[in-house]
Amino acid sequence: MAHDGVHRRAFRGDPAELAEVRAFASAVLRGCSVQDDAVLLLDEVAANAIVHTDSATVEIALHHVGQIVRGEVHDVGADSVPAPRPDTAADGESGRGLLIVDLLAKQWGSRRTATGRLVWFELHDPGCPAGSTSA
Repeated sequence: MAHDGVHRRAFRGDPAELAEVRAFASAVLRGCSVQDDAVLLLDEVAANAIVHTDSATVEIALHHVGQIVRGEVHDVGADSVPAPRPDTAADGESGRGLLIVDLLAKQWGSRRTATGRLVWFELHDPGCPAGSTSA
């Protein structure tokens, strides 16, 4: 991923699209030290947007500025504010996505937009080669 680059792509609001979200993020972040963590976090946030909203599409953005990789997921769904669920059962099949984001991200948050909600996270990335593969 080129330094100071921004990559955006829209995906259908369908759980079957999550494999494409991961492939997109992997291609954009190829060679970056935070590739695995960023792909995991983007997958978790995109899954939340797809499962917990009625968005027909979600827009994914990946930014790299200096030593920060920022992932964003924008949906046009629910008014609820995303928050980790600390009471999630350890053996449950769902409910840990934002706990993972909270654990791995340098920082993260969400905000309302004119058309929906944007959830973002940032990772510190000291090693992302300039001119890496872009999607």
